[in-house]
Amino acid sequence: MPKVTPDLFEALNDPKVEAVLARLYKDAVKQINSVIWHLLPKAFQLFGKGIHWKAEKNVRFYDDKYIPIVPQQGMFLYMQARALNAKNILEFGTSYGISTLYLAKAAKDNGGKVITTEYLPHKAAAARQNFEEAGLSEYIELWEGDALETLKNINTEIDFVLLDGWPDLVYPVFKLIEPQLKKGAVIAVDDVKEYKPSMQDYLDYVRNPENGYISTTIYPNKGTEFTIKVK
Repeated sequence: MPKVTPDLFEALNDPKVEAVLARLYKDAVKQINSVIWHLLPKAFQLFGKGIHWKAEKNVRFYDDKYIPIVPQQGMFLYMQARALNAKNILEFGTSYGISTLYLAKAAKDNGGKVITTEYLPHKAAAARQNFEEAGLSEYIELWEGDALETLKNINTEIDFVLLDGWPDLVYPVFKLIEPQLKKGAVIAVDDVKEYKPSMQDYLDYVRNPENGYISTTIYPNKGTEFTIKVK
């Protein structure tokens, strides 16, 4: 995580959003040592072929953890959503709402909205407070509960997606929403290097041109799978 400085958010041109992001990132930085110690026994896998999420035994460890996208990723996603003029944005994995704020600022500027999903009630409640403080609540719908159930209710065409929930659910969630993806839609996936074994089914699918996508891993400071629906 880079040092949190105002220049990381200046392109948002929104002091309220920038202030909330700065606060949340500072809170996230306080958890880094705990996360490092938790992952230390898996360091060889983490920096090698990646960790398979199904091997993670203590998932409750993450109940209070931010584990957010880094600011460079957030700004990249914001700029991409603006460039696409994305109006119907979907996020899997709200947590405390850091990534949602970038997406919601793009939605506000584009005249659209974000639908985001969070399983844990206490994180959903905290995220709603953060959205309110940032002045973006009216551009966000937070669907609380199991995404594999809540996202069955998606009935609108989607033009931008961030998949940043449990790694082993990336492909099932993607397949659930795939019928709603418009041609030209962008799908971004975080942690693709760290948890690649859990996302291999997704990667195999979107990297096969016969399925109508082009996809590769890009590095806005941190590995992100960047996929475009071309058919």
